[in-house]
Amino acid sequence: MTTAAHKELVRERADRAALITHAHADTTGAHAQLAPMVWNLLRDLGTPVGGRTLAFGVDPQVLLTGDPNRPQPRDQDGFPVHDRWQGPVPGSRPATPWETFPVTRHPLKLELARPFDVVVASMPYSDIHLRSRETRAMRLHSFHVQATEALEGLAPGGHAVFLVNHSVLDYPDPSRWARLAQMADFLGVARLPSHALRAARACDAPVDILVLRRRDGGYPDPDRQFPGVRWSPEDGLHESTYFTTHPDRVLGTRDVGTDYWGMQQLAVHDPDHTWPTRLNNVFGEIASEHNSAHTAPDRAALHRPAMPPQRFPRAGGEPPALGL
Repeated sequence: MTTAAHKELVRERADRAALITHAHADTTGAHAQLAPMVWNLLRDLGTPVGGRTLAFGVDPQVLLTGDPNRPQPRDQDGFPVHDRWQGPVPGSRPATPWETFPVTRHPLKLELARPFDVVVASMPYSDIHLRSRETRAMRLHSFHVQATEALEGLAPGGHAVFLVNHSVLDYPDPSRWARLAQMADFLGVARLPSHALRAARACDAPVDILVLRRRDGGYPDPDRQFPGVRWSPEDGLHESTYFTTHPDRVLGTRDVGTDYWGMQQLAVHDPDHTWPTRLNNVFGEIASEHNSAHTAPDRAALHRPAMPPQRFPRAGGEPPALGL
């Protein structure tokens, strides 16, 4: 076995160990903390209360309701029974629990259903560093496939909020964003610190919260284009130019180090746990920058399906060859 092949095998084993750790690390508390902040942002952006919401990925019901006691129901093999849930956009003063419904409960296909007003998703494996080329490529491809499908199900002017690994935005090939850029405007992003979602040692990768809006027309707004990526010779990493112009939207102290396997990795440190307050401030800035004056107030009535009565939740240089 060559040295390169041996290194790749060792990295694949490291990825398997990290994925196992990730699978056993609970994140419902973090998602419950994030949910009300996300919904405040969406309402400030013009999302109609009672509009139709789709949630998928990790803890979809927790993201919908803000209730940490709504974990994903799983089968005997540990797989989620339903991977997509829907419900109404909550109001600003939730008082009682409200119902969520698995999309798979009803014999409907997303491409035939009336559009959603909001999509929220916490993508799997978002807060771990993957080392092998194959697993990194699979995670990147999975995000773009799922995000594209989700945006196709959004009504014009609808919003999407995705929690994703930082490498998605830092990936240096802009053509990856071509399909999403045809459909959506980029409103902003906040970069969460390491361990914001899970405290487990292996779950130390920064997570980005991407905020997108399904475009009303066919022409992109030059002020809402997806950001580029720059190569940093000092750090040996590609990083999004968004954080060059918005350094305050990295919610902690940026750090780059070499891991046990000899790979450069990004970390964001926040020992005083200030990120929730800072995230609220960033969301307020994004809402102020992109509040949609063109969001029709009756859009929810146009697209809302028949549902049970609404109830609300309780609470520079030359870059090297790509590594993928």
